[in-house]
Amino acid sequence: MRRISAPPLPPLRPIPRGFQPVSSPKNPFQSAKFDFGQNPSSMSRNLGTAGSSGFADGPASSSRAWDRAIDLPPEDVSLHLCSRHRVMNLKRSDFAARPHGQALPPDWHFGTLWDVIQRSEHCVFCKLIAASVSTDAHKREVEVLGCWVPDVTFEETDATTGAKTTKNTLRLRVAPEMVGWEDAFAPFDIVPLAEDGNDDMFQGRRFDAKAIDVNLLKTWLRTCEEQHHLVCWPVKRSSDIRPQQKSRSIDPFIRLLDLEENRLVKSTDLPDFVALSYVWGRGVVNFTLTTKNIDELSKPGGLLENIPKLPKTIQDAIALTKLVGHRYLWVDSLCIIQEGDPKDNEAQLTLMDAIYRRASFTIISANGADANARLSGVGGVERKKKQHTAEYSKELTLLSLVPDFEDGVEKIHWNSRGWTYQERLLSRRLVTFTDGTVYFQCGQMTCSEDFNMLRADVTQSASQQTITLSRGEAPPTLSRRSQYRLGISPGFYYRMVTEYTSREMSHADDRVNGFKGILNVIEQAPEHKDAFVWGTWAKELLAFSLLWQPRQKLSRVYKHKSDPPLTIYPTWSWAGWTGAVRFDDLHDWNGLLPLENPFDRVRQAGWGVTVDLNKTGNQADDNYHLRLRTRVGKFRLTLHDGSGALKPPSLPDVKGPHPVRFGITHVDAPKDGSGEEWLGSILMPKEHRQRKQLQEAYEFVVLSEAYGFSGEELTQHASQKPWGAVNVMLISRTAANGPGPGSLPVVQRAGVGRILKSAWDGVPLELQEMLVE
Repeated sequence: MRRISAPPLPPLRPIPRGFQPVSSPKNPFQSAKFDFGQNPSSMSRNLGTAGSSGFADGPASSSRAWDRAIDLPPEDVSLHLCSRHRVMNLKRSDFAARPHGQALPPDWHFGTLWDVIQRSEHCVFCKLIAASVSTDAHKREVEVLGCWVPDVTFEETDATTGAKTTKNTLRLRVAPEMVGWEDAFAPFDIVPLAEDGNDDMFQGRRFDAKAIDVNLLKTWLRTCEEQHHLVCWPVKRSSDIRPQQKSRSIDPFIRLLDLEENRLVKSTDLPDFVALSYVWGRGVVNFTLTTKNIDELSKPGGLLENIPKLPKTIQDAIALTKLVGHRYLWVDSLCIIQEGDPKDNEAQLTLMDAIYRRASFTIISANGADANARLSGVGGVERKKKQHTAEYSKELTLLSLVPDFEDGVEKIHWNSRGWTYQERLLSRRLVTFTDGTVYFQCGQMTCSEDFNMLRADVTQSASQQTITLSRGEAPPTLSRRSQYRLGISPGFYYRMVTEYTSREMSHADDRVNGFKGILNVIEQAPEHKDAFVWGTWAKELLAFSLLWQPRQKLSRVYKHKSDPPLTIYPTWSWAGWTGAVRFDDLHDWNGLLPLENPFDRVRQAGWGVTVDLNKTGNQADDNYHLRLRTRVGKFRLTLHDGSGALKPPSLPDVKGPHPVRFGITHVDAPKDGSGEEWLGSILMPKEHRQRKQLQEAYEFVVLSEAYGFSGEELTQHASQKPWGAVNVMLISRTAANGPGPGSLPVVQRAGVGRILKSAWDGVPLELQEMLVE
């Protein structure tokens, strides 16, 4: 045995893109000198000392850090494991249940990806890693780590005493080095493969690449229905889809495909049914429900003769629904009139919450970009991804898992579309098809074909957590994933708007319709009744709701195919614009004392300023106008915003161009940029960087008083005093006059920012009234 530690690191070596495998030397570590990698960030490593590890037969070390010194045997290419993986001495029991909170075993360093690929010629574990990593050759200098992470946490009850003990299993996460190489390849997990003939709990499982296991799918559904109770039944079943409301003049019904009588039926007393969520694509869905064919499709057998005309995904969904024993299926293109009756279309779109929340489960077609993508594993469609295994020993075969549900669908086309957002959130149970596998998710559990986790006492699992690995002795940190969760509180609403607006819509005028189901769910709570106008949370939260900010360049929403272009949503609502928006971080207090209610950071401004929504007719949204009685002041924009931020915070799925943060200064400040006093800041399109725009005087109006500036705005010039700022709107004038007495001037929102309250001392005290369209 010889002790190997990290030698001085050589400079970064360029790796050719056309990587050619090279023959492994008899002892590759003699030539590589146990190179821990060429990542410059590794230069400051502090290697551990000898001691005992978490494994009884493991290497001697008191450190659990991956970069500790390790005794390695000589490399022997005649063996099926390389020296690094032999010294791990893995056993099936290493992954088994243990007391929750027990210290994790030590992490491991597998060398660079280049090393792993070379050793894969003789090492089955390296071959498993190399086959599971999808990467380019120029990334093969990245160091590959194996980190132990908690997997499934569950309650175990003693049969004699009844005492409960919390335990968790482990999985080995293979990931790139955490500093500088995080995106080199997607981390993946390795677990023991259940022995042949067994379906061992919390172990890997083989699946058929050609066909899904229908019995497994039925087991997932049955387990949820029998064990999860109200957790997965948030809506009380009743004879009506939704209680009749005075403002609604339509009958509450939906149409369903009856797969026994092969026809379209209308239903108010809903049977168990399945819903489909998919991407239409362009020019693919050519056979839809219209006023011309509805009678034909409603006749017994009327659907059967038209099935060949349907997109492949819908055909597969029909087949799957029958396989799991359901009679009824809901598909938007066949259950909502798409041509000839716009009132029916509009009425059915308002029922999205009822449809997806009441469906027994929703089929998600998440592979491909259109309705012909198919459901992989159904109808003979073979999955594109294969399972990778490695026989580590006679008692242990390792399996690399497919990405968990969130990672598996995060970057696919289906998850980027606007309509699918509410379909995902509103559904009680999801059966999601990707090109590699099928997932099941409900309010209590997430399952995949390749991992067995069907136990009622599971409280959490790795697939439900965001796991952040540690570079040193500290264990990984776990936090429950918060994205894509439905809630009715204001905090949930603002987060959901942020997530939803980052998605794409084929028709921009569906901006509110694609979110309407979520709004309906919130408004069903008595305390939130009639809370929304134009998609904006009005009433008591109007002042905060007006403060949304752009995360990318925005453009106005116009009615589809209108000539001349007709706007349908107001400029003060996020729905009036295409593009991603966000709201202030409710936990960003920027040095000020946190308030008990984070929404109290906005309050009515002084000076007699009022901000109201006025209704001038009997219709719902059509006649709501934002009426301001406020102070108006003129200020200039400056490039000296003082924040140091190059662009606003954005999620990875938001593409540019991003808006630019401008400073706000006095109109009479020197226009050469010298001596400009910082008064506040605002996010605006980058076109305002041009000299002409920087010399222009813009009109600002006060909306509300602000508790303080956000962390991205604050500079040394900004006030740390509570309530030392005001929220302002940059307006543009139009030639129109508003309705009603007085014919108030009409303005449009151009942006929203914050200005020091003291900056308004020189503004005339007169108040102006206006309508914001």
